[in-house]
Amino acid sequence: MSLTRRRFLKGIAAGAFAAATTSVWAGSETPGSPTPAAKAAPFQRRGIHVSAGSHDDVAPLEQLIGQFAPVLGLNWVIIEIDGGFQYKSHPECADANPITRDDARKLAALARDKSIQLVPMYNCLGHQSWHADKGALLRAHPELNEAPDMDPNAKDFYCMSWCPNHPGVNAIVFDLFDELIDAFDAKAFHVGMDEVFILGQCPRCKGTANATLFAKAVNDIHTHLVDTRKVEMQMWGDRLLDGNKTGFGSWEASTNDTWQAIDMVPKDIVMCDWHYGMDNPDFPSIRYFQDKGFRVWPSGWNRENSIRRFIEVARKESGPRMVGYLCTTWVGVTPVVKGLSGEPIDTTQREQRRLPNLIAGIKLGAAMAKGENPAVAGT
Repeated sequence: MSLTRRRFLKGIAAGAFAAATTSVWAGSETPGSPTPAAKAAPFQRRGIHVSAGSHDDVAPLEQLIGQFAPVLGLNWVIIEIDGGFQYKSHPECADANPITRDDARKLAALARDKSIQLVPMYNCLGHQSWHADKGALLRAHPELNEAPDMDPNAKDFYCMSWCPNHPGVNAIVFDLFDELIDAFDAKAFHVGMDEVFILGQCPRCKGTANATLFAKAVNDIHTHLVDTRKVEMQMWGDRLLDGNKTGFGSWEASTNDTWQAIDMVPKDIVMCDWHYGMDNPDFPSIRYFQDKGFRVWPSGWNRENSIRRFIEVARKESGPRMVGYLCTTWVGVTPVVKGLSGEPIDTTQREQRRLPNLIAGIKLGAAMAKGENPAVAGT
């Protein structure tokens, strides 16, 4: 997920919540006006996803894992790392001043002490650049670019993808996965896979259906992570939802036919089902993923009304495959920790502009995931 997604969400109206909400907590009398004392069973997984790209992020990660996650009742922390690790197998795939193996081991030990599952994340297939600004993988290996002839500075260009049919891509990225799994002593691994818009462009892929290409990437990664490394595989679920049928559109779901891959991939993948607005306040994807045989992990962001509705639907539609709630952040771990610490927020700075709403959303989502039902402070 990315900053562009935030622009997509800016027009969502908070007033849609009041008309859509039907509370599932005992004791709530009026939709949108919960009784704070009402309780529900805690979700099994209560998580937060943060980005960390350098050694400078280690100290705030320690604060998050050692202090704030336990206070909030969170028991899973997903760390999006990508090129921010000091890879030994492919040092060319690391950014400057990366997190080291010793850093990772220290964070893993702290997480174990706090009974927190620590999950490394590496963005796969898509999100290999921000417009023309390539990530470490494609900077080091431009031959992996799915569409090198496309103009990344064009108005509608979003992110580069790697080629799922390139004969060298898996050997490289699987080495990177292995280093992260070993360093963080990980029992689960998040592979991203969201917002993949560029597929079927290179000579190896042209003429192959997008669903087939997407499924190949998912299945190749699954074979390595689950079959070989014996870890749980997690991914964002948006590309496996029909954007037209669900009403979620082309960002929170797919309109380029990758959604047809849902019956081509293994069912033991945990689908992190992210939705940030209320374009479809029934959130049908929660039931859909479960009906398809997947465990689903609903994932919200920074709009309190949307978070409340999302979690209420998750409880209403909760079956044995509904695992919990995941807070997403998209600003990096350092500002998240500053916001949770109560430090002054400079809303003139781009990275901190949404922090007040984000911190409120994290707190609301964490409380509701624990079974509490606090009132919404904002929108």
